[in-house]
Amino acid sequence: MDNEKKITIYDIAKEAGVSASQVSRAISGKGYVSEENRARINELVEKYNYRPNAVARNLQKGESNTVGFLIPHVYQEYFPLVYSVFEREMTARGYVTIVFNGKSTPEDEIRNLNLLEELRVDAVVIIGGSLDFADWNERDNYVRTIKDLSRKIPCILGNERAGTLSCSGVYVNIDKGAEALVRHLAEKGHKSMGILGGFRSVHPSFRLQESLKKFGKQYGLEFRPEWQVFSSYNSLDGAEAMRELLKQKELPTAVCCINDEIAVGAMGVALDRGMRVPEDIAFTGFDGVDLSRQFRPQVTTIQMDFETMGRKLAELAYNSIKGERQVTDVVVDPWVEIRQSTNG
Repeated sequence: MDNEKKITIYDIAKEAGVSASQVSRAISGKGYVSEENRARINELVEKYNYRPNAVARNLQKGESNTVGFLIPHVYQEYFPLVYSVFEREMTARGYVTIVFNGKSTPEDEIRNLNLLEELRVDAVVIIGGSLDFADWNERDNYVRTIKDLSRKIPCILGNERAGTLSCSGVYVNIDKGAEALVRHLAEKGHKSMGILGGFRSVHPSFRLQESLKKFGKQYGLEFRPEWQVFSSYNSLDGAEAMRELLKQKELPTAVCCINDEIAVGAMGVALDRGMRVPEDIAFTGFDGVDLSRQFRPQVTTIQMDFETMGRKLAELAYNSIKGERQVTDVVVDPWVEIRQSTNG
């Protein structure tokens, strides 16, 4: 037999003069094989350094020992931080994680979900992207894809609306973080607040914007519509949003940004204009990524519990694979990291 050829179980069986099922039983140690045949098979396995195809073996058992993880993009810290914890937890349970970049487009996300189904992964985790779109009626093909997929493969969603798709979910307690942040601003003597970044069309952003306004009113911080500037989620957009805010004759004493990147971009513009942070104007962020600690002044932020989020996603995925299909919601509490941008 040609040693350069990739050896299959059928090659071993043919040379040993036995069936492929006997070779499989001899290698796995499960099922009867005569000692004579077992010795002949083991000799050929060693001779050709044969290794069974793990994927094929698992698929025969109805398992792939792989889990799919769909994120919208890789260029912001938030998603990789959650994924890294999830991957660690699933590796410890004996699973390989395949991460897909959805590129924040429903077409790419649907294509990736279909591919994960073709790969016969044991579970799928989805965070961000079209899942966070406020009006799911405008993403009906995407939502239908998740519904169809969840009937065949357990789907775990990083979203507070997961239950409406009959999926388990892990999400952040936005109200708790927003209240703690606004309370901190009130305690520092602030009487007014603006909001930068995010869109109404993105559900988590809308929830945070409305929660900040609600608790601002409760704690006596004035908010004016002209003090809110919508934008995307990176530092360049944060800088542009701040330039728009600075066109106002009156400014709030504190600016709450939809994430840390927006806060860094906005603060950079304020500092370039000669404003003192936080003496002239204070800034806050959301997420608690490394950037919020590295920038100077450091950013006061609503700190996400990435460790708990990644671990809980892994627990739900693993339990679903093992037969626990009850829809479960897990709420993860954030906290406020008070730093220089509000505390001087």
